Amino acid sequence: MASRSSSISTDGTYRLAGWEETTPPAGCAAPTLVADTGVELRVLNASTARKPIDDLTDSTGELAIKREAATSVPAAAIEGGSPVTKDSANRRSNDDAEKANRRRGTSFLRRILSRSPRRETKASDETAPAIEASAASATASQKTKPIRLKKKRKNRWDLPAWGISALVHAAVLGSLGAMTLSSEVRSKIMNLNTSMFKDTGGSADELTKIYADQSDGPRDLATGDVSSETSGAGSGDAPPRPGVALAGGGLGGPSETPRVAAVGKVGARVGGAGAGDGAGLPGGLKIVAQVSGLSLLPAAPNRDLGGGGRLAGDVSFATGDLGEALDQLAREILRNLNEHRITVVWLFDESESMRDDQKTIKAKFDRVAVTLREHVDADRKAAGALTHVVVGFGKDVHYVLEKPTADIDKIGRAIDHLRVETSGLENTCTAIYQSINHFAGLISKNRRLLIVLVTDESGDDGANVEEARQAAVSRRVPIYVLGRQAIFGFPFVTVRYVDPVTKDVYYPSIHRGPETADLEILQWDGLGTRSDEQPSGFAPYELARLAKDSGGIYFLLPSEEYLRIRSREKAYSMKTLKEYAPDYESRSVYAEKRNRSDVGRTLHEIIERTRSGDFNYRLGFPASPDLYVPAAIEEIAKAKNRLDQLLMFEKRLVSLQSARDRETEKRRQASYDLILAQIVAYEITAYEYMACLKEMVEKRPAPSELPKPGLSVEWRLGHSKERKAPANETEKKYAEANRLIKLVLERHPNTPWADLARDQLDRGFGVSRHEAKWRPSPSHAERAKFVPHY
Repeated sequence: MASRSSSISTDGTYRLAGWEETTPPAGCAAPTLVADTGVELRVLNASTARKPIDDLTDSTGELAIKREAATSVPAAAIEGGSPVTKDSANRRSNDDAEKANRRRGTSFLRRILSRSPRRETKASDETAPAIEASAASATASQKTKPIRLKKKRKNRWDLPAWGISALVHAAVLGSLGAMTLSSEVRSKIMNLNTSMFKDTGGSADELTKIYADQSDGPRDLATGDVSSETSGAGSGDAPPRPGVALAGGGLGGPSETPRVAAVGKVGARVGGAGAGDGAGLPGGLKIVAQVSGLSLLPAAPNRDLGGGGRLAGDVSFATGDLGEALDQLAREILRNLNEHRITVVWLFDESESMRDDQKTIKAKFDRVAVTLREHVDADRKAAGALTHVVVGFGKDVHYVLEKPTADIDKIGRAIDHLRVETSGLENTCTAIYQSINHFAGLISKNRRLLIVLVTDESGDDGANVEEARQAAVSRRVPIYVLGRQAIFGFPFVTVRYVDPVTKDVYYPSIHRGPETADLEILQWDGLGTRSDEQPSGFAPYELARLAKDSGGIYFLLPSEEYLRIRSREKAYSMKTLKEYAPDYESRSVYAEKRNRSDVGRTLHEIIERTRSGDFNYRLGFPASPDLYVPAAIEEIAKAKNRLDQLLMFEKRLVSLQSARDRETEKRRQASYDLILAQIVAYEITAYEYMACLKEMVEKRPAPSELPKPGLSVEWRLGHSKERKAPANETEKKYAEANRLIKLVLERHPNTPWADLARDQLDRGFGVSRHEAKWRPSPSHAERAKFVPHY
């Protein structure tokens, strides 16, 4: 081989320029030779080759590099393009370069021995064939036996680790399951006592006592009543006043896991609203939480109310007055503000009957303003963390303050601009649905809507409750209601309106009830449509369903309304009423469950039959005998027909006595007991009604004054304790009616059912006649169109 020049690059590559002979260096197996402007020969560490490389010498002796040079010449000492001899390389060598060259030589030699020469650049026509031939010859001469790896034999019965584990677990579980087949083992498991405390032989009413925080307080009142003997615990910082029902919460259970301790060891300091620093329970005092009925459990129990230990979704939060409700409402806004930015939608009923409530809210709204100012810092105010809008509704929705504002004082000023609805329609569910959709653009990951509904009605569009509920639940909008308790099993209350011009009196109605998805009590009082306005202790069904399922609260306000004819507001104990809680499922589910019960289905049929208009008796008769005698004879025949139907109803109810005893719902049992007692009492009323009309026909009484223009006179029949019917016809009925009514009082004390039964005793089972006179205005009918719609 002949070369004009040669060099060793920094990576240990020998470059030999102008090769004329292609004989590979001795001892080098298939070197990598590339012909371009020069031929690149990569010589690796000889210690890794199959045979040592003794020397590399060209034919002229110009380049003589022995094995030592190949392994000791440092790459850093080689200049590109200049000849390097063995002696100069040895003088420039060092240990680090030798180690680096060895590593590079080992790697490249393996590549050389494992594959044929590869062409990196384009070679000339003369040198390429010779190089390839030389490489092939060297490879053949240095061919070695390849290393063969012994293939591991796989056992066809081998299983992975998880398979073996599964088999072991299956065997263990199967063995345990087989053990339970023993009757002795099953008996011991069924009788296993898992209680934490030893049975001391006490009452079995509550096996595990729950010792509530002091802040929970007794949730005893369905609504506030300053005359109540039961005092609710306040949810604010002020101590409860004796004899006054404060905001003590409704039917929700404690939101945190209750502390359980033995009696006499409850003295630890507890937190929550109303518990000051250092506050604690006296030693030996046992406080048991008032737990709701199952149907009143909140739909969102994980939404913890702040400052009271209650659960979101409380539908019977008792308040003594509107101010206390606003205090708790402010705390609820702050609680939600701790989790998200909040936009509060103040939704006001604009009906005429709400004018007094609007004035009261306006006067006490500073309580909300002060609380929010004190607890929302300046930075959050500047960032718009808490904003407000004001919406009014009646037949339609009116956006009084549409642009969200952080100025709480603007809310109070906006209340003054609410309209007065003249249509008499309050589409409450529609207003909630539209308000959520209207402000839906404000809802984001960090901002939520919160609706505060202020109303004294259940609304005229209760059929749309599911649409409103779906909008609130799907967009996670809690609904807080400042309202009043529903009328027990009846849709309306009656208000008294005096015309300012004619002084005539009119009696419009307000839609406020019932507390259930459908009617569960007779709408008939034995003579005509019910007018007792008995309170239920619960919220109206539609609004209760919305508050419960959205995670809000229904605040039961005391009904101090100046328009009501009669106000029978009463504080019921939630400890008692929790067993009679309404079912707040959808109306379709409610009807399906009712129809599966023989008792429920029969009661519903009787209620529907007696509420029809033709079941009412005629109570007004002309004053002139010539006119009222034929009318009385006609009504006697109708009364006989009603009596036959009442006797049939009694027979059907008595046949269901055993089914009544098997009923699992306390509310349905109470309705059965009351309706059976009423049916028997109204049978007596039918006898007494016919006896009263027969007396009129036989005696033909004359009025004290005959009717004339400007004076109306008529005979009126009403409930009475007088007995006119023959004793042989009614004596047994009187005894049975009294027995059944007293049974209601005994079985369901301190409930609306007992109150209605007592009303029946107080007014009596008989019927009496009296003369009614009044002087209507000539424009009485014309002025009726100006009567406000409430």
